[in-house]
Amino acid sequence: MSGGPRSRHGAGARTVVRASLTVLCAVAASARSSRAQDNPALRTAVQLAAEGRGDSARRIVDAEIAKARPGEPAYVEALYWRGRLALSGDSAERDLRRVAIEYSTSPWADQALLQLAQLAQAAGNSAAALQLAGRLRSDYPTSALRARAALWGGRAAFEVGDPATACALLDSARAESPGDVEFLNQVAFYRGRCAAIATTPRADTSSPPGGRGAPPDTARAAARPDSTSTARPVARFDVQVTATKSSRTAQTLLDRLTKAGQPGHVVKGSDGLLRVRVGPFATEAEASAAATRLRRSVGGHPFVIPAS
Repeated sequence: MSGGPRSRHGAGARTVVRASLTVLCAVAASARSSRAQDNPALRTAVQLAAEGRGDSARRIVDAEIAKARPGEPAYVEALYWRGRLALSGDSAERDLRRVAIEYSTSPWADQALLQLAQLAQAAGNSAAALQLAGRLRSDYPTSALRARAALWGGRAAFEVGDPATACALLDSARAESPGDVEFLNQVAFYRGRCAAIATTPRADTSSPPGGRGAPPDTARAAARPDSTSTARPVARFDVQVTATKSSRTAQTLLDRLTKAGQPGHVVKGSDGLLRVRVGPFATEAEASAAATRLRRSVGGHPFVIPAS
């Protein structure tokens, strides 16, 4: 995941990151604690963090990591929460990056990407925050966090001097989360800066998948340097299963796909990511059906893109 949220401002930025982590831990305990419901120990750790007992919470999470085997769901879940509850920005980034890259098919990968985007923004690295939010939206088109990624991406786009992208992302955030009043109030606050900006619809700020055609965010991902969208036939489609920097992770997934009767292939992009894909399929309907099967057999968030 190139362009990660490394601070460019030394100790001062790390102080900002530590402050932001305190806020994020409180959010973890309140709004997101349901994600730790499968593991009673982690649920306890999140509650302790909410009560200000961070040291006790971290000891519990460390114990869960120590007794789990790397790669299994319990390990990945504990690794995610260790990143969320870390005192150091570097430690938080390290664990969250591992979840997002090494375990990109886990239920925690999109969560990790969102946290990384927030950390990057808190550290003053808005370009990285925008890139990370965009990756969540393009690589996880069915994620329930797409709207929140659009909000953080919109904030970051303002900071890098791209108000048109910012306003388009905020429009997407508003459209994709119509029932969350508190969230919509946040969107409205930042979108107040759009009043004097004349924007035009952009292809990278679609509503969630479910309508006709490929999601524009996915189309943008397909137009990256590892694809040839201008030359490919429109009637051929792949299913992207994951994107990772680890060749071992990619090979392990390829072996799992073969055993599941869906042999895959790897497309390496200029950003260093190895995109594991299955296909091509003659029609989008066939690819969508394959994506559904893959979600059941290997997990993660497989999604349809035009074939290379």
